Amino acid sequence: MDSVYLDTNFFIYLADKSSPFYSQCFEFLKYSEKSDIAVVTSAETVQEIIHLAKNTKQLSKGIKIAQNCLKIVNELLPIDQSTITTYLEKTSTYRTSSSRDLIHLAVCLENKLAKMVTFDNDFTKFSEIKAVQPGEVLGNIY
Repeated sequence: MDSVYLDTNFFIYLADKSSPFYSQCFEFLKYSEKSDIAVVTSAETVQEIIHLAKNTKQLSKGIKIAQNCLKIVNELLPIDQSTITTYLEKTSTYRTSSSRDLIHLAVCLENKLAKMVTFDNDFTKFSEIKAVQPGEVLGNIY
């Protein structure tokens, strides 16, 4: 079974039916299930959802999004010592990248995940993984 990593923004947009990206996220999940593609994310994603919810004073909504995230993913990947070691190495390599992006990158590398589904174009600078939007996986139908 192939696996793809879902970035935090995927879950944020999936939770908002008025988002212009909602249908891409929803259709991607249907496609991944039909195509036997495991969707995974990390503990960092849950932390980012709650962080955003607290900053926007929408904690209850954030908790619901985080709980749905846990229901959606096939696996929630941990941030362990090996991941942190890779994170620190990549921090030296990509000095201008955000710390949060680098921890997601480290999780992907430690778990041998070659593809990340995200709407964040900053991930395209990482040569170690392929960052794609859900619509790209679905054949650019959006």
